[in-house]
Amino acid sequence: MRLPIALTLTLVFAASAHTAWAQKSTQHNRYRWTDSHGAVQYGDSPTADALQNGYDVIDARGTVIKHVDRVKTAEERKSDASVADAAAKEKQRAAEAALADRQLLQAYPSEETLIEAQKKRIAAVDQELANVKVSQADQEKSLTEQLAYASTFERDGKPVPAPVKQQMETLRVNIESQKKFIATKVAQRADFEQKNQAELAHYRELRAAQARGASQP
Repeated sequence: MRLPIALTLTLVFAASAHTAWAQKSTQHNRYRWTDSHGAVQYGDSPTADALQNGYDVIDARGTVIKHVDRVKTAEERKSDASVADAAAKEKQRAAEAALADRQLLQAYPSEETLIEAQKKRIAAVDQELANVKVSQADQEKSLTEQLAYASTFERDGKPVPAPVKQQMETLRVNIESQKKFIATKVAQRADFEQKNQAELAHYRELRAAQARGASQP
Protein backbone atom coordinates (compact mmCIF):
# COMPACT_ATOMS: atom_id res chain seq x y z
CA MET A 1 0.00 0.00 0.00
CA ARG A 2 1.55 3.26 -1.12
CA LEU A 3 1.28 6.41 1.04
CA PRO A 4 0.50 9.75 -0.57
CA ILE A 5 3.64 11.71 -1.37
CA ALA A 6 2.67 14.62 0.91
CA LEU A 7 2.17 12.30 3.90
CA THR A 8 5.43 10.54 3.23
CA LEU A 9 7.31 13.82 3.13
CA THR A 10 5.64 14.93 6.38
CA LEU A 11 6.69 11.75 8.20
CA VAL A 12 10.23 12.00 6.85
CA PHE A 13 10.47 15.63 7.97
CA ALA A 14 9.09 14.85 11.44
CA ALA A 15 11.53 11.97 11.85
CA SER A 16 14.40 14.14 10.75
CA ALA A 17 13.37 16.92 13.13
CA HIS A 18 13.07 14.47 16.02
CA THR A 19 16.48 12.99 15.22
CA ALA A 20 18.04 16.44 15.06
CA TRP A 21 16.45 17.42 18.38
CA ALA A 22 17.57 14.16 20.01
CA GLN A 23 21.12 14.67 18.79
CA LYS A 24 21.09 18.22 20.11
CA SER A 25 19.65 17.06 23.42
CA THR A 26 22.36 14.46 23.89
CA GLN A 27 24.99 17.15 23.42
CA HIS A 28 23.47 19.91 25.57
CA ASN A 29 21.98 19.92 29.04
CA ARG A 30 18.63 21.53 29.62
CA TYR A 31 17.06 23.37 32.52
CA ARG A 32 13.88 22.67 34.44
CA TRP A 33 12.17 24.96 36.90
CA THR A 34 8.82 25.85 38.39
CA ASP A 35 7.51 29.28 37.47
CA SER A 36 5.66 31.70 39.70
CA HIS A 37 2.35 30.01 38.82
CA GLY A 38 3.57 26.56 39.88
CA ALA A 39 3.97 25.24 36.32
CA VAL A 40 7.04 23.22 35.39
CA GLN A 41 9.05 24.82 32.60
CA TYR A 42 11.97 23.65 30.47
CA GLY A 43 14.52 25.62 28.50
CA ASP A 44 17.99 25.67 27.03
CA SER A 45 19.01 28.37 29.48
CA PRO A 46 17.64 29.48 32.86
CA THR A 47 15.26 32.41 32.79
CA ALA A 48 14.66 35.08 35.42
CA ASP A 49 11.96 32.84 36.90
CA ALA A 50 14.43 29.97 37.10
CA LEU A 51 17.02 32.12 38.83
CA GLN A 52 14.44 33.44 41.25
CA ASN A 53 12.87 30.09 42.10
CA GLY A 54 15.81 27.72 41.61
CA TYR A 55 16.21 25.14 38.86
CA ASP A 56 17.49 21.68 37.94
CA VAL A 57 20.11 20.96 35.30
CA ILE A 58 18.98 17.82 33.43
CA ASP A 59 20.50 15.66 30.73
CA ALA A 60 18.86 14.30 27.57
CA ARG A 61 17.16 11.51 29.54
CA GLY A 62 15.67 13.95 32.03
CA THR A 63 18.02 12.89 34.81
CA VAL A 64 18.87 15.66 37.25
CA ILE A 65 22.58 16.42 37.09
CA LYS A 66 22.49 19.06 39.78
CA HIS A 67 20.12 21.43 41.53
CA VAL A 68 20.79 25.15 41.76
CA ASP A 69 19.06 26.98 44.59
CA ARG A 70 17.27 30.20 43.96
CA VAL A 71 19.14 33.48 44.21
CA LYS A 72 18.82 34.65 47.80
CA THR A 73 18.15 38.17 48.94
CA ALA A 74 20.82 40.23 50.68
CA GLU A 75 18.98 39.75 53.97
CA GLU A 76 18.86 35.98 53.49
CA ARG A 77 22.56 35.87 52.64
CA LYS A 78 23.32 37.92 55.72
CA SER A 79 21.24 35.54 57.85
CA ASP A 80 22.97 32.50 56.33
CA ALA A 81 26.36 34.06 57.00
CA SER A 82 25.35 34.74 60.60
CA VAL A 83 24.19 31.14 61.08
CA ALA A 84 27.37 29.80 59.49
CA ASP A 85 29.50 32.06 61.68
CA ALA A 86 27.69 30.90 64.83
CA ALA A 87 28.11 27.27 63.79
CA ALA A 88 31.82 27.81 63.13
CA LYS A 89 32.27 29.45 66.54
CA GLU A 90 30.41 26.62 68.25
CA LYS A 91 32.57 24.07 66.44
CA GLN A 92 35.70 25.97 67.49
CA ARG A 93 34.45 26.16 71.09
CA ALA A 94 33.76 22.42 71.12
CA ALA A 95 37.22 21.70 69.70
CA GLU A 96 38.88 23.91 72.32
CA ALA A 97 36.86 22.27 75.10
CA ALA A 98 37.86 18.81 73.88
CA LEU A 99 41.51 19.87 73.77
CA ALA A 100 41.28 21.30 77.29
CA ASP A 101 39.77 18.04 78.52
CA ARG A 102 42.60 16.01 77.01
CA GLN A 103 45.18 18.34 78.53
CA LEU A 104 43.49 18.12 81.94
CA LEU A 105 43.61 14.32 81.89
CA GLN A 106 47.21 14.29 80.69
CA ALA A 107 48.37 16.86 83.27
CA TYR A 108 46.80 15.03 86.22
CA PRO A 109 47.01 11.24 86.02
CA SER A 110 44.99 10.89 89.22
CA GLU A 111 42.46 12.81 91.25
CA GLU A 112 44.99 13.18 94.05
CA THR A 113 47.49 14.99 91.82
CA LEU A 114 44.80 17.44 90.73
CA ILE A 115 43.71 18.17 94.31
CA GLU A 116 47.34 18.73 95.29
CA ALA A 117 47.82 21.21 92.45
CA GLN A 118 44.66 23.04 93.47
CA LYS A 119 45.87 23.30 97.05
CA LYS A 120 49.15 24.79 95.83
CA ARG A 121 47.27 27.45 93.85
CA ILE A 122 45.30 28.42 96.96
CA ALA A 123 48.45 28.34 99.09
CA ALA A 124 50.19 30.74 96.69
CA VAL A 125 47.36 33.24 97.08
CA ASP A 126 47.38 32.81 100.86
CA GLN A 127 51.11 33.52 100.91
CA GLU A 128 50.64 36.70 98.91
CA LEU A 129 47.90 37.79 101.29
CA ALA A 130 50.07 37.08 104.31
CA ASN A 131 53.00 39.06 102.91
CA VAL A 132 50.88 42.08 102.04
CA LYS A 133 49.13 42.02 105.42
CA VAL A 134 52.52 42.08 107.18
CA SER A 135 53.60 45.02 105.02
CA GLN A 136 50.30 46.79 105.67
CA ALA A 137 50.67 46.32 109.42
CA ASP A 138 54.20 47.76 109.30
CA GLN A 139 53.09 50.80 107.33
CA GLU A 140 50.08 51.37 109.58
CA LYS A 141 52.46 51.30 112.54
CA SER A 142 54.74 53.78 110.78
CA LEU A 143 51.78 56.04 110.03
CA THR A 144 50.71 55.95 113.67
CA GLU A 145 54.23 56.97 114.69
CA GLN A 146 54.31 59.76 112.14
CA LEU A 147 50.94 61.05 113.28
CA ALA A 148 52.18 61.08 116.88
CA TYR A 149 55.32 62.92 115.79
CA ALA A 150 53.28 65.47 113.82
CA SER A 151 51.06 66.09 116.85
CA THR A 152 54.07 67.34 118.83
CA PHE A 153 54.45 70.19 116.37
CA GLU A 154 50.77 70.97 116.56
CA ARG A 155 50.85 71.07 120.38
CA ASP A 156 53.69 73.57 120.19
CA GLY A 157 51.77 75.64 117.68
CA LYS A 158 54.31 74.95 114.98
CA PRO A 159 53.63 73.82 111.41
CA VAL A 160 54.23 70.19 110.66
CA PRO A 161 57.38 69.92 108.52
CA ALA A 162 56.76 69.23 104.84
CA PRO A 163 58.84 65.99 104.83
CA VAL A 164 56.68 64.65 107.68
CA LYS A 165 53.50 65.52 105.81
CA GLN A 166 54.85 63.90 102.67
CA GLN A 167 55.82 60.77 104.55
CA MET A 168 52.35 60.49 106.09
CA GLU A 169 50.67 60.96 102.71
CA THR A 170 52.89 58.31 101.14
CA LEU A 171 52.05 55.88 103.94
CA ARG A 172 48.32 56.55 103.52
CA VAL A 173 48.49 55.93 99.77
CA ASN A 174 50.44 52.72 100.26
CA ILE A 175 48.06 51.45 102.91
CA GLU A 176 45.02 52.17 100.73
CA SER A 177 46.66 50.41 97.79
CA GLN A 178 47.41 47.38 99.93
CA LYS A 179 43.82 47.25 101.17
CA LYS A 180 42.60 47.14 97.56
CA PHE A 181 45.18 44.47 96.74
CA ILE A 182 44.04 42.37 99.68
CA ALA A 183 40.38 42.72 98.66
CA THR A 184 41.26 41.65 95.11
CA LYS A 185 43.21 38.63 96.32
CA VAL A 186 40.44 37.59 98.70
CA ALA A 187 37.99 37.67 95.80
CA GLN A 188 40.49 35.77 93.64
CA ARG A 189 40.87 33.13 96.32
CA ALA A 190 37.10 32.65 96.51
CA ASP A 191 36.99 32.40 92.70
CA PHE A 192 39.76 29.80 92.77
CA GLU A 193 37.81 27.78 95.33
CA GLN A 194 34.73 27.71 93.09
CA LYS A 195 36.76 26.90 89.99
CA ASN A 196 38.61 24.16 91.81
CA GLN A 197 35.36 22.50 92.80
CA ALA A 198 34.00 22.73 89.25
CA GLU A 199 37.30 21.49 87.81
CA LEU A 200 37.38 18.52 90.18
CA ALA A 201 33.77 17.59 89.37
CA HIS A 202 34.49 17.82 85.64
CA TYR A 203 37.66 15.78 86.05
CA ARG A 204 35.70 13.04 87.79
CA GLU A 205 33.15 13.04 84.94
CA LEU A 206 35.93 12.71 82.37
CA ARG A 207 37.57 9.84 84.24
CA ALA A 208 34.21 8.09 84.61
CA ALA A 209 33.52 8.46 80.86
CA GLN A 210 37.01 7.20 80.13
CA ALA A 211 36.45 4.18 82.35
CA ARG A 212 33.13 3.40 80.67
CA GLY A 213 34.76 3.60 77.27
CA ALA A 214 37.56 1.28 78.35
CA SER A 215 35.11 -1.26 79.74
CA GLN A 216 33.16 -1.52 76.47
CA PRO A 217 34.23 -4.37 74.15
